[in-house]
Amino acid sequence: MQQHGKEAYPEECCGALLGKVESSGAKTSLQTVRIENNWPEGEQGTKHRRFAVTAEDYLLLEKKAKDEKLTLLGFYHTHPDHPAKPSQTDLSYAWPFFSYIILSIKKGNPDQIFSYELSSGEEKSFIEEKMDIS
Repeated sequence: MQQHGKEAYPEECCGALLGKVESSGAKTSLQTVRIENNWPEGEQGTKHRRFAVTAEDYLLLEKKAKDEKLTLLGFYHTHPDHPAKPSQTDLSYAWPFFSYIILSIKKGNPDQIFSYELSSGEEKSFIEEKMDIS
């Protein structure tokens, strides 16, 4: 993720997390998969502040996970020169269950990293997930 973020800077990059879900609900990411940032030119925002995952990307990720007996756990993306906190756009595109890792890239260098998941309440909001990086 860090290398991907450095290479994509000053644009956002994105990717997916494949791994296992424990009986306790804990997620263990075993692979990251880079995804092309498919944010359409001319749409509100630019690739400097937005990313998009296509339906085709999603289907390929689900197939890859199934073929490798893993689960698609979520997605990562970078925030170039901004904090690793979810934006309103991040919230509007988020789905339940998935982890959303955000990595801040400051002046081309990886900075803070946090993971979020949608809350289970009626009001759509993010809650921070605990991460162990090893």
